[in-house]
Amino acid sequence: MSHAPKINTAQEQDATEHTRWNFVVIVTESTFFMSALAWVDPSSVLPLFIGKLTPSTVIIGLIAVLQRLGWLLPPIFMAAVLGHRPRRLPWLRWPVLLGRLPFLAFVVYLWVRGVGSPATVIWFMVIAYACISLANGLLGISWQDIIAKSIPSWLRGRFFGAMQFATAVTAFGVGFVVRWMLGPRGPGFPQDYTVLFTLMGIFLTFSTIGCWMVREPVRPVLDRPQSVREILGSALPMLRRQAGFRALVLTAVLGFGISYAMPFYMVYAKERLGVQESIAGIYIWASTVGGAIASIWWGYLNDRRGPRAVVRGACVFITITPLLAIVLAPAVRIAAAAVPSLTDVLPYLFALVFLLGGSAIGATWMGATNYLFELASHQDRPRYIALLNLLTAPGALAPLLIGWLLNYLSFPVVFALMAVFGLAALIISLLMPAATEQSKSLPST
Repeated sequence: MSHAPKINTAQEQDATEHTRWNFVVIVTESTFFMSALAWVDPSSVLPLFIGKLTPSTVIIGLIAVLQRLGWLLPPIFMAAVLGHRPRRLPWLRWPVLLGRLPFLAFVVYLWVRGVGSPATVIWFMVIAYACISLANGLLGISWQDIIAKSIPSWLRGRFFGAMQFATAVTAFGVGFVVRWMLGPRGPGFPQDYTVLFTLMGIFLTFSTIGCWMVREPVRPVLDRPQSVREILGSALPMLRRQAGFRALVLTAVLGFGISYAMPFYMVYAKERLGVQESIAGIYIWASTVGGAIASIWWGYLNDRRGPRAVVRGACVFITITPLLAIVLAPAVRIAAAAVPSLTDVLPYLFALVFLLGGSAIGATWMGATNYLFELASHQDRPRYIALLNLLTAPGALAPLLIGWLLNYLSFPVVFALMAVFGLAALIISLLMPAATEQSKSLPST
């Protein structure tokens, strides 16, 4: 039985009675959530905290992997739960509330017990981050579906652009506080990180309140439930018959996972370039400023040229970021033979790597999400979201793989491998058809 119409009704939707409300509420709550992560930034601050407790780089990769897998894997089960339900809002509210409580408990633990037992702190932290990620995976379909139903396609570029810009501006201010906290005038370890985790918990609380304020318009749904087996069974037909979906999956597997490997740039800067911890705040600024500037352009590009152009732009940034990390230090050292003072500037010039990396992360999310929204009808959107997440899950292992490779290979070699995968993703994205062409003939299940 076919569960999808012949045309993509999601493309034809107009503004609903909840468009203005959800635009403001979702942008605000998402800003709080993503800014919460900036207090203990996974790409710069969190590796420093972990480094004070253990020399293992695998733990850094493990948290990055859990963040991605928690988002990617649960939707396959949620698609079976939600496909025939016209109301998905309860499946947004309760996971976001329950999934963040363990992190608040971790903050309380730091205040009460401190870091006297490093192993306990690390695993408590890993569990807390895993619960946040798992909750994100459980609510992901509902959250994305409500966005697709209430934000018209012609407004989505500005919607995601506003979300990323507001996050960047907020996180820019966060960077000032982080730099002071981790600098010589800060309270010192472990109070500095305890305060940062506390501020992260406060922002998560405001984000949770925002999720409970979201409103949901009603759209067509499936006439009967789909089982997980049915959803999984439709994966191969979709990959065979839809070049756009196939290209999106391959691009995400080969390239998008690389964009989440930024924590290792911080490790490289500290261990190989001698960068001080207080510089971490500058790297947060670079990442967020890059994301802010780029979000305006990505949003404009999405609304004028379509999400495919954004995906291609993301792949370009993913490819050149590790290449810049490789060549920047040798280039500065060569130039320092003529101008010795350039050596002192290297830690600050390395912020360019984070600027480009921050720009890429926003583009991957905006481009892939909007491309998928245009591919799928309202009825089939949960299935498309779930299968994209499941099929791209191998790409989420990239940070863990990078952490493992760094035990055997040098940073430049690993960064070069990252660039090769980014280039492969770029080539595939250049062959990707427009989503509007693909949506005219959707596979049946």
